[in-house]
Amino acid sequence: MTRTWIAACACAVLGSSCAGISRDVSSRIAREFGADWIVVQYRYDGAPINCWRLAQVGISNEPASDGIFWKDSSTGHLVHISGWYNRVQVTNQDFESAARLVGVDSSSCGSGRYPSQ
Repeated sequence: MTRTWIAACACAVLGSSCAGISRDVSSRIAREFGADWIVVQYRYDGAPINCWRLAQVGISNEPASDGIFWKDSSTGHLVHISGWYNRVQVTNQDFESAARLVGVDSSSCGSGRYPSQ
């Protein structure tokens, strides 16, 4: 009984550690080398007001702030946002399902304003 309990605990610890390591590695690769993203900024009442559909962009957290920033690949501008926002790292270029996770329609997500104009 004791050996079974120890084995189960060891598997739980090792399994959660692997998930954490995988998440951390994915995050570092996305920040340093770029990834696809959906970034949404919300108004005070929770309605989306800005949305970006980004391809191969590195997003970083601003130090000592709640903000994030990235370099716009088409204009070269450095974009900083803070406040109420969410971001999803998109896998397999599936922007639609990533956008649904944060409550927006990917096809209406342009280079800022939501819905795109």
